[in-house]
Amino acid sequence: MNECSVKAGLTSLLVVFLLSAAAVYSISFVLPNVILEFGSAAAFSVPLSWVGGAVGGVVLSMVGDVRSRKYALLVSILLFTLPLGLNIRMGSLIELLAVWFLIGFGVNGENGLSYVYAAELSSPQKRGFIGSVMQGLYYLGGITDLVLASYTHGISTYFLILFSVGLISLPLWFFIPESGAHSVKRFRSGTLLHDGRLMRTTVFGSLFAVGSFLFLVPLVSLSYTYLSGLGLPAYRVLLVGLSVGLVGFAVSGRVSDRLGRRLTTYLFAGLSGIFAAILFLNVSPLIDEASIIALMLGSSFFAYFGVWMSEIYPAEIRATGTNTTLFLGRLLGGGFGVSLVLLLPFSLGRSLSLALIASSILVLTSTTQLPETVSGRQADANSQVP
Repeated sequence: MNECSVKAGLTSLLVVFLLSAAAVYSISFVLPNVILEFGSAAAFSVPLSWVGGAVGGVVLSMVGDVRSRKYALLVSILLFTLPLGLNIRMGSLIELLAVWFLIGFGVNGENGLSYVYAAELSSPQKRGFIGSVMQGLYYLGGITDLVLASYTHGISTYFLILFSVGLISLPLWFFIPESGAHSVKRFRSGTLLHDGRLMRTTVFGSLFAVGSFLFLVPLVSLSYTYLSGLGLPAYRVLLVGLSVGLVGFAVSGRVSDRLGRRLTTYLFAGLSGIFAAILFLNVSPLIDEASIIALMLGSSFFAYFGVWMSEIYPAEIRATGTNTTLFLGRLLGGGFGVSLVLLLPFSLGRSLSLALIASSILVLTSTTQLPETVSGRQADANSQVP
């Protein structure tokens, strides 16, 4: 594969990833209007999209490993773009919930396959950076939705614009190559269970993912409500925080390429734990505002996780292995993370900060058991992408 094809493939992959992020976040910014139309049960569309994502990530990755990653990528694109258009004129609550399950199914299927592509198409020296820029596009997708929802009148117009732009994913798919590694390897379903090293990675990688999603999803979902309750300019703070998170993800990926995945994780997860503790103390509204922004930066410990896992698993089960580690994180953190925080018997600020502290500790602990993959800092010589 020549350099131009690789660049075209990576660029297309990044744009499709951005469009998928904008798709899955989109309902969060118009949820009050959706609830007015379909009742309070419409709020379940958000966690249901993450439940669909947990299932879709594993199912579509297995399709990619068994049949073709490019084919699985096309299925995932169709599953998040076409159902998005159904939001333009939604008929019932059941239809709404079903549509968002499918969107989540497609988005996380696309995301999981993209991590594998990023690991295989990027040079080892830039692999963490590319994967982190990709993951950081979730912040850009959130910013796009936030701005669009603020300046668009009516839910139908909002989703019409997102659906129309999302269709760009289809022609971009043609520029994404089939995985070269996939073409010469055969899927072996028992590898995850019978290889002790990979089993260890799956267990502790899953714990890392749970901690990451229990950190990110409540932070992004509840910060606006928390800041508004303090009388702070929530829109401005969230916009700044998301922008800082976007830059932080790219920076952390580059740092991880130099210092290693594990050390970089210790730095950013440690930073997150410190500012979560400061948020718990509730010193002043200004400090809380700064803490939320710093926590967005600290969440960069998750930036390169998908690529990190893709570096560890062998080619024949790379997509399946990576998405298996993400399964519990998407299910527990994405599907129930916000509910778990709201069930804690404290104020919203302290409940959120306690969840973030616990998540940071879980990430730090699990990182100690994951192999290093950066050349020169490797703990396991077999952990590089072939």
